[in-house]
Amino acid sequence: MSAKSFIKTVKGTRRGVSLAQKFHYRLGAVFMLLAGLLCGSAFFVWWLEKDFRGSYFDSLWTIMFTLIGQGEFASYPHTFSGKIIVFLISIFGVAILGVVFAEVLQRIINSKIKQLIGEMMGINTCKFEGHVLVCGWNTKAAYILRELLASGTQAALIAKERPDNLDSNVFFIQGNPSERETLIRGGIQKAQSAVILKDPNFGEDDSHSILTALAVEDTAPEVYTVMELYNPDNERYARYAHVDDILYSDSLVANITAMCTQNEGISPFIRDILSSADDGHSFAAFDVPDDYKGRTIHDMFDYLRSEGGLPVGVITPPAGSGHIPASEWVSQVNPPENMTITLPMKVVCIVKDSAAKKS
Repeated sequence: MSAKSFIKTVKGTRRGVSLAQKFHYRLGAVFMLLAGLLCGSAFFVWWLEKDFRGSYFDSLWTIMFTLIGQGEFASYPHTFSGKIIVFLISIFGVAILGVVFAEVLQRIINSKIKQLIGEMMGINTCKFEGHVLVCGWNTKAAYILRELLASGTQAALIAKERPDNLDSNVFFIQGNPSERETLIRGGIQKAQSAVILKDPNFGEDDSHSILTALAVEDTAPEVYTVMELYNPDNERYARYAHVDDILYSDSLVANITAMCTQNEGISPFIRDILSSADDGHSFAAFDVPDDYKGRTIHDMFDYLRSEGGLPVGVITPPAGSGHIPASEWVSQVNPPENMTITLPMKVVCIVKDSAAKKS
């Protein structure tokens, strides 16, 4: 594009921006006006300049290049009518095109700004599906989110305030996780599971965590819930809220510490299998496929070893009828290899982190 054509286009665009600011045209109406001007001008060029020689679309192509100041027709129309068309396109066409561009850019910018502000303030609604919703923030939440993202799992966080240095891949929702509306904004109804943490911003005991569990159960009872408890005496109340799994973080850390103290050099192995954020190994649980029903543990473990896994044990539901949460299933570490497989059953193995992410 020549300097002269560029200056003319810029001036026309400025006029369009001015018109957009003054009259606030609707984008659809302005676009139709521009399309009508182009199509009408193309018809007159086809009629008056070309005497219906060639095709109408060739004339339309000529007009479109004239709009941006390019092409032979933009500088040398052959008829007086053609000069009028070039004049109208140069004045009104470029101005209307500027209106369209101004409106589109303004809407894009406004939408993007609203989105960014919404994400920063946590007022947007999470659109994830099959994600993990972390309810509450404490010192362990950052490590939990890091492990989830490292395993390839989408994660969202509900907290009173946005934490510093929160990973941009974590969808943040500002609010109280014990409120139904906040949970819905966190996408709880499409989540795979929820992690309920004790948040010091909502009290120093387990009561708020239990209220959050009740809200999750009421809003999305099918979501698998894992709760962090501090006081074992409160477990019965968590069970009333139908929490699927309960962890006592303090006792877990104490058990690992004692194990490392008694077994010198074991800590690197524990760090490896308990983390998905490295290139090592981690625990993974899989549902045993239907075609293994009636076969032996030996057959299944042999297959897992051939695939690079290290089988550790199985988890089976206790005897009884009705639905029993997986957290209440019976674990068997290193079961007898002649044991017959009955379904449902889960197998637990140590796998490479890359394999765990694919699963």
